[in-house]
Amino acid sequence: MTLSRRELLAVPAVTALAVLAGCSRNGRPAVVDVRSFGARGDGITDDSEAIQSAASALRTKGTLRFPRGVYRFAKRWPPGGAAIVISGLSDVGVEFDPGAELFLDNLDPTERTGSSHGVLIRGPASRISLQNVNVRWADGAKRSLGDGIRIEGFPADTQLSGWTGPATPVDAVTVSGCTVRSSPQTGVVMLGVSGIEVTGLRVTDSGADGLHFNACQHATVDEYNAVNTGDDGLALVTYFAPQPAFDEASHTFSFPDLTEWSNQDFAVSNVNVFGCRANGVRLAGAHQVAIDGLDVVGVHSGSAFLIDSAEPGADVGWNYVASRAVRLGDVTATDCDMGIHLLARPGASGDQRFTDFDVHVDDAKLDECATWSVRAESLTERQTNGLRIDNCSITASSTAGGNGGVGIANATGITFGDMSIRHPEPVVVFSAVNAGELTIDHLSVAITRPDQPDVAAKDVVAVDHSDGVIKELTIGWPAAPSSWIPVRVSPALTVPSLTVTPPVVTSSVQRP
Repeated sequence: MTLSRRELLAVPAVTALAVLAGCSRNGRPAVVDVRSFGARGDGITDDSEAIQSAASALRTKGTLRFPRGVYRFAKRWPPGGAAIVISGLSDVGVEFDPGAELFLDNLDPTERTGSSHGVLIRGPASRISLQNVNVRWADGAKRSLGDGIRIEGFPADTQLSGWTGPATPVDAVTVSGCTVRSSPQTGVVMLGVSGIEVTGLRVTDSGADGLHFNACQHATVDEYNAVNTGDDGLALVTYFAPQPAFDEASHTFSFPDLTEWSNQDFAVSNVNVFGCRANGVRLAGAHQVAIDGLDVVGVHSGSAFLIDSAEPGADVGWNYVASRAVRLGDVTATDCDMGIHLLARPGASGDQRFTDFDVHVDDAKLDECATWSVRAESLTERQTNGLRIDNCSITASSTAGGNGGVGIANATGITFGDMSIRHPEPVVVFSAVNAGELTIDHLSVAITRPDQPDVAAKDVVAVDHSDGVIKELTIGWPAAPSSWIPVRVSPALTVPSLTVTPPVVTSSVQRP
């Protein structure tokens, strides 16, 4: 941009500084400072117009900068749908200095519902950098419109039913050191985005998911913390439709099969989730996902790690095919309703896209899960498959639901390596019903109750209408009565090596 001296003198001083702030000098990247556009950053002044003017002045190779301060955005239903809108630009960044905060004070005063996003990126765009972005909403927001950071792209080289207009791909996005608090909807959401790097993200008290991906590819996520999110802490979800489709209202993408855009090629590490109101991590319709280092605490309405499918007609609002090539290592779950949950909701068609998973868990430590620590199930008699857990230790004390133990129902080919379960009561802690080709290398159960209960002690391992092998089964309860029968298994399931202590137990196995 070039202005004559006469043209520059003809505009107000603040506007002139703003114009210059958006210009590149000597080919160097320009820094667009929101204070140059009149933003005060005092937490009281409504800086809405200044913030949107600064964002509009951003050009290629420029950076939108927020110096230290609290920038109050009070404009409800702002143009573009967000406080900061970047559309159709590449090689740009948004950078917050330490101590800078974007304060969204634009909730409906009566309903306390949201009226805009914080930061909105729309394609076509490439090489977008968001550094230390810090967004907070006013207290008391209900779940409604308003994502902290929202990036809307397009799955390249695909034909989508419902899409109108040109493709708008977004690739090479970096989100580093960002914080979102009290967003009415999702903390950070990316749809149809490729080449993603998320590091050091923290989301607290969001109305919906903390970090959500739909139809993305080639992503790394590291050092992510989610606290008290309104839905899943981390969700990788790609929806099912009979043909590739786009939902304009939600800007979500659906596919009939796993594709290169089914949240494919994700490397996730060092994720901490505390107290969210759904699941710690959820995968639905995902492909080639590796998660290393997952710690989930206090998830009381869902699972620490849920991987699920749903065929049309399964009586759920959305549909997803089964995820495959999923690898999970070094996972801990403490004080959750459920630990690791493989859930298939197949229909009557027998379509294997909704039953055939491929999930491999290496090391898991699951403590005090209230219902199940590990659950693999199909909600119909049509069996699901595709779960292997190599090493898993469980400590539980619940005597409700699944007693905090391991449950398999309507599943085949489930494989466990070394599985240990510790429980204070002689209750069923390993259950399998309608399980085919069950394989367990070593199952160890320890009951710690120091005396005998008033009622008859139950079996702790119960396998019904199932086949397979438990190669080595070890059960111990120092206070066990001699009448205790700790194992009940189907005739088609073999137990080559069984050790029960104390040896005074007269009969260890009951077969129907």
